[in-house]
Amino acid sequence: MQGIAVVHRGRQTVNFHKFALLVDSWNIIKYSYLQKDLIKPDYIRLKNRGENVGKSYLCIIIHNVYKMATISFIVRSDRKKQPATIYLRFRDGRKTDIIVQTPERIFPEYWSNKTQSFRQRILYTEIFTEENKVGIEEKFSRMRDFILNELFNLKGNAVTKEWLKTIIDKFYDKRNAGTENLSQYIERYHSEATNGERLTYYDKKIYSYGYLKNIKGFQNLFNEYQGIYPEKRLNELKEKNETPRPYKPVSFENITIDFYNDFVSFCKQRNHSPNTIGKYVKILKGLMKQAKEEGLHNQTEFERKSFKIIGEMVHNIYLNESEIKKIFELDLKDSPLYESARDIFLIGCYTAQRFSDYSKISPSNLKVLNNGKKVIELIQQKTGEKVIIPVRSELEEILKRYDYNLPKCYEQKVNDRIKKIAVMAGISDLIKMEYTRGGLKVKKEIPKNELVVTHTARRSGCTNMYLAGIPTIDIMKISGHKTEKEFLKYINVSKEETAINLSDHPYFNRAGLKVI
Repeated sequence: MQGIAVVHRGRQTVNFHKFALLVDSWNIIKYSYLQKDLIKPDYIRLKNRGENVGKSYLCIIIHNVYKMATISFIVRSDRKKQPATIYLRFRDGRKTDIIVQTPERIFPEYWSNKTQSFRQRILYTEIFTEENKVGIEEKFSRMRDFILNELFNLKGNAVTKEWLKTIIDKFYDKRNAGTENLSQYIERYHSEATNGERLTYYDKKIYSYGYLKNIKGFQNLFNEYQGIYPEKRLNELKEKNETPRPYKPVSFENITIDFYNDFVSFCKQRNHSPNTIGKYVKILKGLMKQAKEEGLHNQTEFERKSFKIIGEMVHNIYLNESEIKKIFELDLKDSPLYESARDIFLIGCYTAQRFSDYSKISPSNLKVLNNGKKVIELIQQKTGEKVIIPVRSELEEILKRYDYNLPKCYEQKVNDRIKKIAVMAGISDLIKMEYTRGGLKVKKEIPKNELVVTHTARRSGCTNMYLAGIPTIDIMKISGHKTEKEFLKYINVSKEETAINLSDHPYFNRAGLKVI
């Protein structure tokens, strides 16, 4: 049995609830394992601990009515390289054996269900550090103690799965169990992701600027769908003589196929493109999945195929080797902010990585192969995938310029500056675009520089490697794409470019075969 040992001066037998008000004045020490006969949980018995330190200390022992209660943490997954949910198991003799989810995730290969501890041999990475390990150990200890404390409030009543879920919710102090609605959850999710309180899927604290921006954009749109408006938006509607939508809150249980159809229609009325609508639907599905794992709802309609992420093919541009060279050769020494933005963008072109990865390359990422060639080795923030990228001469020159310690930069600032840099490099050709707005097809010509963003670097890297004849499977090992289908979305090669590339292939240049 596990109970609480509290050192306090005095000698009396009192009601526990009265003493609870004075808990801040007590010096709480480690939990003690007791083998005493059970007493009523409403009362506390004081036992003399002696005067071995020169003062009279008495130990207040709170007896637990659950003499055989044990708490353990288990991981049930065979996928060692993928983070898995941690489950809490509560057992009390042979009668009670309850398993519930916790919000925590861990790599199964790091944890031993048998020993209830981390394995001795752990290869710490950027994804899982020793600090992460210590933090989880401390949290498990505090959670175990917290639950055992809460058992006293049951006053001998049976432990249920619902009660245990409630206590876990209380421990995390995230919500009043069962009372947090969908809008509140979205607000909390965004706040925790922004402040580093919520880990990414791969146990990283840092969410990309773009992801947080998309979550906030969805939150604003979803609020308006429910008839929830900030004052500024209400004033805009008033000026346009538009009627605000009536207040109609949407709960977790309301996320049905009927909601989906109505929400998509609402987005079209707001003049959103299919890809933007698909992006927001994807965000909603992700939030619903996470909330379900946290025990906030049991809704399943969002998992149906008809609750689909819509979209359309768009002409995402890339910069060819000639255009990248023009940007590389620009003299921007008199404009250090533009120079650093240019250099960081080019690193993305030469590595084919995401901004969250290529903007944070440091000396620790630089490795030397057995053949003496330099490579960049990193763990992708979004996927947790390890990639190794050969270092070409232009990339080496840029990295040396900063002694391999890149200046801190913000994605939005780079986005703003790289458009102007593209103009300086003479990249301003008109691009014919065709897309959907509000259900209508739109054709438009846009200067190429206006379409250049940080992600253009990754697309350019993948496309130029492809045009250079590097096998697709090898490029995917560098870019981190899991499937060829996903990879080909990044290849922006016209039919004419493909024909030019293929025209030099031996197949199209060999002499005619003699037919026998």
